[in-house]
Amino acid sequence: MADLRTETPQPGVRVLTLARAEKRNALSRSLIAALQDRLREAEAEGIRALVIAGEGPAFSAGADFADLEGDASDAAFDAAMSGLTAALRASRVISFAAVEGACLGAGLDLALACDFRVAGPGAGFSLPAVKMGILYNPQRLAQILPMLSHAAALRLLLLAERLDRDEALAGGLATHAADAGETLATAVALAGRAAALPPLAQAAAKGFVTAFHAADFDAADWQARRMDLLASDERAEALRKAREPKR
Repeated sequence: MADLRTETPQPGVRVLTLARAEKRNALSRSLIAALQDRLREAEAEGIRALVIAGEGPAFSAGADFADLEGDASDAAFDAAMSGLTAALRASRVISFAAVEGACLGAGLDLALACDFRVAGPGAGFSLPAVKMGILYNPQRLAQILPMLSHAAALRLLLLAERLDRDEALAGGLATHAADAGETLATAVALAGRAAALPPLAQAAAKGFVTAFHAADFDAADWQARRMDLLASDERAEALRKAREPKR
């Protein structure tokens, strides 16, 4: 798809670049579907870490208004977005959003569905739903809100304010800072480090963090999974490497 570039800069790491700079990388239904398809491909190919970036000066300006009608039929766009964000959260692939410039609305939703958000100096985060006369999807808000400080959530939801990089870091929207012009490179480097970690333990850790906030969280089940990992070949190999003399 012309609107989405795919690269594999190093083994185990995939970069997906939103390539609609002329529309500030607005998310169309076809682009949302393509992102979900590329995520499935990455999983099938054994990719360990995924970086999502935007072409040009913005990460994403949010939903493509050309795909919206301004009535209840827009629920179809919302359902597509929910499918993508749920797939990212559920995936074993560790995901990073490399955020330069504007990260608005559905673009912020996409970034927050990633496990980590690397923000450049000019990154700006906002959720303008109230300006558009709507309440943002409550199911996705329920997943987003535990990640944010109360103050950041109120500023985004009630005032539709733009949070800069430092405010985003303090409020839980961003997880890492990057120097000017280094956002994508920083995200790829972090992805490479993630891809080098033991995969079973990493997948279990991601699953635990996701499950912990669910109503049906079962601590005994996770304790059993921990015991399985303690006796795994992966753990034995990691321990062997840790015992090797450091050079």
